[in-house]
Amino acid sequence: MDDRAPGNTIRRLGRVGVLTLAKLAVSPLALAWWIYRALTGRESLFSSLSQTLSLVPGKTGSYVRRAFYSLTLPECADDLHIEFGSILAHPTVRIARGVYIGSFCTLGTVSIGEGVMIGSNVDILSSRHQHRREGGRLLGGEDGTFQEVTIGANTWIGNSAVVMANVGRHCTVGAAAVVVKDVADGLTVVGNPAREIRRPAPEPAAEPVPS
Repeated sequence: MDDRAPGNTIRRLGRVGVLTLAKLAVSPLALAWWIYRALTGRESLFSSLSQTLSLVPGKTGSYVRRAFYSLTLPECADDLHIEFGSILAHPTVRIARGVYIGSFCTLGTVSIGEGVMIGSNVDILSSRHQHRREGGRLLGGEDGTFQEVTIGANTWIGNSAVVMANVGRHCTVGAAAVVVKDVADGLTVVGNPAREIRRPAPEPAAEPVPS
């Protein structure tokens, strides 16, 4: 399909216009966040705003969330689609182009590659060490270690999966899988803990060129 066709051009301009209006609508919230962080150095307001905006339904909600994150995150493409009930826990999330995030997901410190699709009820944590014990007492998240988890381009993460380690490019993470170790490019993993079920097919050897 030719993106330069008149109908496609009108739709694209319409989406740009709606997103611009959404950015204007949420700009006071984004400004409040930037001022709050500059004055306090804390992240709590960001997560509160993320929770609030997650409750806006329908396409309006997706545009509002997209607009807010594009104004507050270090990287967030303008074509992000993020469904109802999904929240970002930290303002360090990076989201490339063509990303889809389903309903009721929670994302920690994560970098999401281009074309990634995330099902509903998925949790992507900020590594496996967010909580630790001291003298038998469980400490709060502020005493844990937050590390960035990377999701490679064109990867699919199924419903209700829990991801605590890096996932490579072109991977499939099965529904309800629990990823505790890094997943190499091109693999399909399932289960708890997630295990590999399919390796990428080897590339065929090049045929000799006749002399």
